[in-house]
Amino acid sequence: MPPAPPPVAPQHLYADGPSGQVFQFALPLTGASPTAILSNPTTNAVSSVAVDSAGNLAIGDFAGNISVFKGPVTSSTSASATFKNGTATAVGQLVFNSAGDLFATTDSNKINVFTHPLTSASTPSQVITDVNLTGAVGIVLDSSNNLIVGNSPSLAGSTLLVFAPPYTGPAVAAAFVPAEPYRQMAISGTQLFVASSIPEMSFVDVYNLPITAGSAPAFSIKNGVFGGSVSASAIAFDSKGNLYVGISGNLGTTDSGGVRTYAPPFSAASNPSVTAGVSASTMAIGK
Repeated sequence: MPPAPPPVAPQHLYADGPSGQVFQFALPLTGASPTAILSNPTTNAVSSVAVDSAGNLAIGDFAGNISVFKGPVTSSTSASATFKNGTATAVGQLVFNSAGDLFATTDSNKINVFTHPLTSASTPSQVITDVNLTGAVGIVLDSSNNLIVGNSPSLAGSTLLVFAPPYTGPAVAAAFVPAEPYRQMAISGTQLFVASSIPEMSFVDVYNLPITAGSAPAFSIKNGVFGGSVSASAIAFDSKGNLYVGISGNLGTTDSGGVRTYAPPFSAASNPSVTAGVSASTMAIGK
């Protein structure tokens, strides 16, 4: 008899909570009770979360601080390091590469890179910028380690910029998308999913990879996020390929307070299930 396959490690969804907290939820989502609650050591509201392959958690806040929690993360885990996102006062999105280095957007014309190991003395080892970059918010790395950045300087629109390793050359700019402020993003297979965040006109744009100068959204997912008072702002995928969309907006309205989950395959007709009471304006999925 062939050996049994190894057990699949359980996954968790990490999302921002109130008063500078981060909530950990076991997957699949079955309710609104977190399995762990972590406190941001700076007490500032959390703007971004990321998990590396070892289960280490990084969080960024609205004052430009980044804190790291070593995995496995439990309710008793406290931050092992806290440092500044360079001179930035914002952390739009965080992403780890396979080596454990951390990339952080600044909501301005820079992306900061922090080389592992991450400590309270960490400072940017590289600052990535480009003449076309004015409002870096969302960020993701593709399978070739190309750095894809959502450039969203205003409500007027956004574009995607692609930096090839080692991220020192000029970026490739995709087509401008009017009236869409891009927020956080994630990749599944050969597709890029980007949250477009305007109340009452919010949706998820889906691009086919690789991103080129001629790239434009292949389709948009609107069901579950378009037409209400909430805004899609966070994107994540679990190990089964399910898409999770986190929202921000008017708490207390009938369409808020629930993470949207979409099962593959994805199309413009995709409909979500909603886990009531689990709200997230930023999220990440990992160990």
